[in-house]
Amino acid sequence: MRRIDCEHCAIRTQGVIQDLPVEELDAFHRCGVSSLYKQRQVIFHEDTPATGLYILCRGAVKLYQSDRFGRQYTLDIAAPGDVLGEIPADPTACYSTSAEALTDSQLCYLPREPLVEFIQKHPMTGVRLLEALSKTVSTARTRVRALALKRAESRLAELLMQLAQAGGEATGNGDTKLTLNYSRRELAEMIGVSPETAIRLLGRLKTKRAITTRRRELVITDAEKLARLANHDSITAP
Repeated sequence: MRRIDCEHCAIRTQGVIQDLPVEELDAFHRCGVSSLYKQRQVIFHEDTPATGLYILCRGAVKLYQSDRFGRQYTLDIAAPGDVLGEIPADPTACYSTSAEALTDSQLCYLPREPLVEFIQKHPMTGVRLLEALSKTVSTARTRVRALALKRAESRLAELLMQLAQAGGEATGNGDTKLTLNYSRRELAEMIGVSPETAIRLLGRLKTKRAITTRRRELVITDAEKLARLANHDSITAP
């Protein structure tokens, strides 16, 4: 993967610097550091000092926490444009999650002090950051609701849609192709089930002709059906 700059970034007009004039991009570049991460490379660890924010420019990143036995629990899959990490009021506080690149990815790291100075001069960037972080909180609450109310099949369907949005490749016949760069165990962790259950659920989606699989390749053959399954709650209002 080759590093791209903000001027040629496909998501710049939808990201936190969408209101920033082109002539001010150099100031933003000086504020942060853009880096490439290989698949499986950890970007930051939970319980380490929260020194700044990260903006995901390309790729997909897994946010997770670990218990005292070393088991990982996936909280979210970040897509391009998402803001990762925290800047707490207490400068000695730590990151609440870990972040790992699911695919080769590019991220921009924004240290606390330069970012604060930049926002003071460009307040709309601060507003966009607030919007992005609010989205992160909303996503976390939605995930808690999904774990409580949604069937496992719906959670898997929703996850596949997220992965397709983050790194899917459109085919000539309208399908979306995914390369699964993670194990069945990791897929299971992402939706809160056992690996055996995850395998059965993938088989069920194949039977319903929403997806097809071949080794590490997964194709979404019926996006509308997958969306209906993802939005189906196991508990509904009367």
